[in-house]
Amino acid sequence: MKTNCETVKNSLGAWLDGEIGHADAEEIRRHVEGCPSCSGERRRLERVQVVLSGVLETEASRVAFEPFWDGVRRRISEERPRQARLWEWARPAFYPQRIAWAVPVAIVFLLAIFSLVQYAPGWRWGVNRGNVAAVDSIDGHGFNVAVLRESKTKTTVIWLFESQEEDDEASGEPTAKDPAF
Repeated sequence: MKTNCETVKNSLGAWLDGEIGHADAEEIRRHVEGCPSCSGERRRLERVQVVLSGVLETEASRVAFEPFWDGVRRRISEERPRQARLWEWARPAFYPQRIAWAVPVAIVFLLAIFSLVQYAPGWRWGVNRGNVAAVDSIDGHGFNVAVLRESKTKTTVIWLFESQEEDDEASGEPTAKDPAF
């Protein structure tokens, strides 16, 4: 630490309060003993400390601390109604800064729930929406076979039917080129 007068004067209050490390405190003590300006500043700060401590002690002696501490103990030990405790617990949630954050958080939460419903079909709230069924059709030597697999109820239905085209050719009726459903 450089021990010039400006540095020492800035550190005198902390030095008098014992807030400075031992090595720096020793340097300040040596400088104050040899410098009349810093020594005068030290005496002025010591007088201020004496006056302030005297005022604080006389004012503090007038304050009745025993009733104050009795009131503190009584408030700590008293049981508050359930509604009051709940309100004290929930009140910080209604601060404007927290409400401002609640809106985007709620939106993100709802989007996550809807995304989960859309991309995880097995996860539903008891609603049988979007029941997926797959139909495979196979030509089986004159018979057509259609297989319906439904994933939700794990049901498989197999249809065997004759080709409509063969019936149309036998009856002599012209067949439509466009598939009709």
